Amino acid sequence: MCIQPAAKRLAGNRNCRNRRTMSAAKELILQSYGLSPNDLIHTGMEAEVYVLGSDSILKLYNGTTNLHYLTTLQNFYATINPSALSYALPYIESVAVEGEICISIERRLPGDPMSAKLPSLTKKRMEQVMHAYLAASLELTKIQIPTDFDHYKLFDAEGMSRRTDDDWHQFLARYLSQKLSQVATYLNRDVTNFDWKVQRLYTILAQRYTGSYHVIHGDFFPGNILVDEKYQITALLDFGLLTMYGDSLFDIATGWVLFDMYDELQANLRERYLAVVLETLGSHVREKMYLYMLFYSVLSANTYSSTCADGHYQWCVDNLNNQEYWRHLV
Repeated sequence: MCIQPAAKRLAGNRNCRNRRTMSAAKELILQSYGLSPNDLIHTGMEAEVYVLGSDSILKLYNGTTNLHYLTTLQNFYATINPSALSYALPYIESVAVEGEICISIERRLPGDPMSAKLPSLTKKRMEQVMHAYLAASLELTKIQIPTDFDHYKLFDAEGMSRRTDDDWHQFLARYLSQKLSQVATYLNRDVTNFDWKVQRLYTILAQRYTGSYHVIHGDFFPGNILVDEKYQITALLDFGLLTMYGDSLFDIATGWVLFDMYDELQANLRERYLAVVLETLGSHVREKMYLYMLFYSVLSANTYSSTCADGHYQWCVDNLNNQEYWRHLV
């Protein structure tokens, strides 16, 4: 029989009590809205989502630190006009704090997650969905940026993304430097010629950005896209930590590799969707697609594990070790 040290047992007991307390607090909140745990429709990394009537949803977030995040999103949604889009965007009706739980009430958006539909699609239908997916990303360029959006990044506690006299590329170079302070030790160990590759990224980002500026969703993937029974896109969910102002190709590039991120469908979708993008936008975007994908692979290396010890980190390493991507960066 293995007996745990007293300190470890006490910590475990405290965690159990905290979970029970949080669960009880959530039940009281649900009761106040006339809901029960049976009304739960989704559990994500950040929140639990419950049906609240026909037009609204209730989200419960653990911890009061989410208050700033939610109010920032609420203000952002309120200042953008989605009327130019063929699909709906989120809207937060109210934000509140009760005890250690943050509460938001949001507009309920129509449709079902595209990600749930992908496994059952025929090859022909998959091609149609890919074209709709790309078109939805391109549509975001129609959104007018709020006049007071004075940062390249919506969430920027350090102030590194303030828009002054520099440009999108210079911001990305600062962002890369910040992220490398967290992940360089691990990537140097696992990525061939990593120092050279980092310098290659810096060299490209040292060139002045001459493109146009648009809203970047930052997490454009099938799980954040809702579709109807005809596979038409009805809504785009969850702007957030990577929502930015810059090159719209960033969303297209990350949307490309996020479409079937870990090749779960075993259908060669990365190559197939890239072909759709190049056919639609032209082969000249390939370099930027690879640049942003490689940048994202550094950026997200420690997203799910602070010590870079999970499957997503290995996915990032595999991208950074793929010489085909680097060969196109000129």
